[in-house]
Amino acid sequence: MLDLGQVRCFVAAATELNFRRAAALLNMTQPPLSRQIHLLEENLGVKLFERIGRTVKLTTEGHVFLADASRLLNLSEQAESAVRRASKGKTGRVRIGFTGAAGYELIPEVLVAARRELPDIDVVLLELISVAQIEAFAANAIDLGFLRPLPSRQKLEFQLVDREPLIVALPAGHALCGHEEIALRQLDQQPFIMHSPTHGKYFYERIMGMLAAEEVNPHFTQYIDQTPTILSLVRAGLGVGILPASAQRFHYDNVEFRLIANHSVQAEMSMAWRADQDNPAVTAFRLMAADHFATKAQS
Repeated sequence: MLDLGQVRCFVAAATELNFRRAAALLNMTQPPLSRQIHLLEENLGVKLFERIGRTVKLTTEGHVFLADASRLLNLSEQAESAVRRASKGKTGRVRIGFTGAAGYELIPEVLVAARRELPDIDVVLLELISVAQIEAFAANAIDLGFLRPLPSRQKLEFQLVDREPLIVALPAGHALCGHEEIALRQLDQQPFIMHSPTHGKYFYERIMGMLAAEEVNPHFTQYIDQTPTILSLVRAGLGVGILPASAQRFHYDNVEFRLIANHSVQAEMSMAWRADQDNPAVTAFRLMAADHFATKAQS
């Protein structure tokens, strides 16, 4: 088996064709350099150099070996660099779950930052509702999640990355469209398109808590998982709904939005990861994303 140290000595000497200069390049003296090359020649069973007086030149075998020896050293250096980058989380794969709300602006921002700071990390995206992301963590199908914070039996860590107000979505022409802000009590007995208590658990519990606190009892006509479908039913005039402010980005015709008067409840978006994960690439991506959000919050 070839000794990389011996190969390195040979390449330096073959490049310089002067053992003294080659030794200086390698920060060693000439006798050890000559010894290493002699051992290499014995190992290969060929002469690599011809020594005529003070002149040194490559043999035919030396010329042949030089090309492969140079490639071998380059591959060795690339391998060392790759493993060091991997140990620092600079390379690898990160599987990211995200909700539709996160996909509109948050995820593109993070990916742009990752392409700039972690260009060798391969990112795999999976659009999943928050409940499905919790299940995906349990199945080890994602490494990071951007989701509404939900309780979990797993050991998940959560970091708040964004929050937004809740607003009322109304079909155009609805009587409440005449108000700049809507008090929750004005929704009492109104036909209401509600989030699903299972797949839309985060918003279901938040909105139900708000309504119960004001003793408001809307007439729930449908329970729906996804924001776009809720907006479609509101547009059709089948009821009103309470949604995160980011729902306005869907630009549905014949749907109007109003702020909720005297209410400060907000929808939170968190970045989540398993507490026991030990993938350096995941850690590097998470820290990069956290720094991005911290910088954004200060601007």
